[in-house]
Amino acid sequence: MLKIITHPHKTLRLKAKPILKFDSPVAALAESLLKTVVPDPQEPLGVGLAAPQINISLAMFVMLFPSKKMEVIINPQIIKSSKRMLSDLPESKQFMEGCLSVPGYYGFVDRPQKIKVKYQNLKGSFKLKVLTPPFSSYFYHEFDHLNGILFIDHIKLSDEQMFYGPGREKLQPVKNPFL
Repeated sequence: MLKIITHPHKTLRLKAKPILKFDSPVAALAESLLKTVVPDPQEPLGVGLAAPQINISLAMFVMLFPSKKMEVIINPQIIKSSKRMLSDLPESKQFMEGCLSVPGYYGFVDRPQKIKVKYQNLKGSFKLKVLTPPFSSYFYHEFDHLNGILFIDHIKLSDEQMFYGPGREKLQPVKNPFL
């Protein structure tokens, strides 16, 4: 398990470099990401983790997919995004985002409901997927990490309420400390 870096660490603001060689160091990085975000299968730390979050500026992340398995995503692209946003969903279907690199803070990020994505797996093969909530948000969140963007940047732009707490069950509204 590696150390997850937190805001305002400078690596979180860099644009990640593409992965060009699909070799054993890349496989080892994927394994490190998986072991860091899921140190215990019964209690994963989150639903995704990007390489920049462990201070490695490469275009790779792992995330939970609809299959309920963590998948390795390399050199991702978002090919198409729907015009329908999460805010168009009934309030009961909307959810707040948090981030392992911004511990304790949560907020609503209005992302597209449906996205079509292209990425490579550990063998370098290309994959195409269509994702819907919450997986479309997971993908977008981790994809943002590869571009030096944090969820707090979206909240800052949208003026959404920010929340803080030791866990999702005990969140309190707070003044956005990242303005």
